[in-house]
Amino acid sequence: MRPLQTRKLLAEDVADRIREEILSGGFGQGERLVEAGIAQQLGVSRGPVREAFKLLRAEGLVKEEPHRGTFVVRLTTEDVGDIYDLRAGLEARAARRVAQAGRPADLRAMHHLLDKLVKAAEDGDVGAVSQADLAFHEGVCQLSRNRRLHEVFMRHVPVMRNLMKLDEYIFRTFDQVAVEHEPLVAALDSGDPALAAERFEYHVERAMAQVAAYIATLPDHS
Repeated sequence: MRPLQTRKLLAEDVADRIREEILSGGFGQGERLVEAGIAQQLGVSRGPVREAFKLLRAEGLVKEEPHRGTFVVRLTTEDVGDIYDLRAGLEARAARRVAQAGRPADLRAMHHLLDKLVKAAEDGDVGAVSQADLAFHEGVCQLSRNRRLHEVFMRHVPVMRNLMKLDEYIFRTFDQVAVEHEPLVAALDSGDPALAAERFEYHVERAMAQVAAYIATLPDHS
């Protein structure tokens, strides 16, 4: 990893750099992360690295093993399948409810979320695209008016956020990310619950296949 330019960094900055290395394959799955070595590479003290490890543990990207150290979590294609199966079920049901209700305010909200995703893609902002993508899918769950459905979705947000960051490595352009969401909003607008559920489920299943294929290519040091 290239050294950071300033020593006055927050733990979030260090976590961003480590996360980038994990998701790009710079750190392999199961690899031990050495606090001192990372601090030296980034040109920071060990304190921010230690705090960054805590943030990444909360996200499910790294784990701490007693008397051994901190390791990159080995995420398997089966893990990805489990997560995306859950997403497909939740989002398909949420989309069905939103389309069936046909509340104008809810449909406007989904159009607004799509617009933010399109804008982020046009700007080529990696972080903004991931954030807007997650907000879009959370939005349909929240607008379903099913509190428990939304709570289950939010419980798995840390892992889903990290998987969505893989868009940078999976898609050829960010425009492709935005374009793939347009049929979802059109289905909600149609007022056809079955169509909305079908499109959201297909969208998530397609993403699952792409993410699982990418995960399988990452180096494994376990």
